[in-house]
Amino acid sequence: MFDLPLHPIVVHFPIVLGMVLPFLGLFFWWAIRKEMVQQKAWILVTAVVLAYGAAAIVAVEVGEEDEEKVEEVISEERIEEHEEAGEMIPWIAGTLLVVSLAGLSRKRGQEIRLAFIVLSLAATLPLANAGHTGGELVYKYGAANAHLKGEQKALVTSGKFYSEHAGEHEDKEHDDDDD
Repeated sequence: MFDLPLHPIVVHFPIVLGMVLPFLGLFFWWAIRKEMVQQKAWILVTAVVLAYGAAAIVAVEVGEEDEEKVEEVISEERIEEHEEAGEMIPWIAGTLLVVSLAGLSRKRGQEIRLAFIVLSLAATLPLANAGHTGGELVYKYGAANAHLKGEQKALVTSGKFYSEHAGEHEDKEHDDDDD
């Protein structure tokens, strides 16, 4: 069932969680400030930060498992740029976790939660960079080709894979016209 590498699957979890954090933090900051929820509701933000960090660690680990196979197709320099960008994310998540825990404080909690929002928004930039460099590996430099099997790899390198599949797509369009 899972003949695909895990890294491209797992990596979407920290991306989504990291991008949601500023909005989630803003919502809970506002709801706590308006006394719509109690201050302890901030623990939900902290739980999402914890999930973000855990997902980032798993993404880095499974990425390291894929690295040697992808190095057969792409230079180590290109991979290292993505690797370094990705390895920053668990550290950023750890920092956000500490700040979110501090946001549970009764003293200065509102200010700390506001600082969390600003930091989590700033943290989307390195997260986007990690995603962008990973996307470049796949779509610009062909990292996915490292996971192709014998005949598929030969078809892709010869250019026949794309022309054969383009023909299938055209046939489907013609079949739809017959309906």
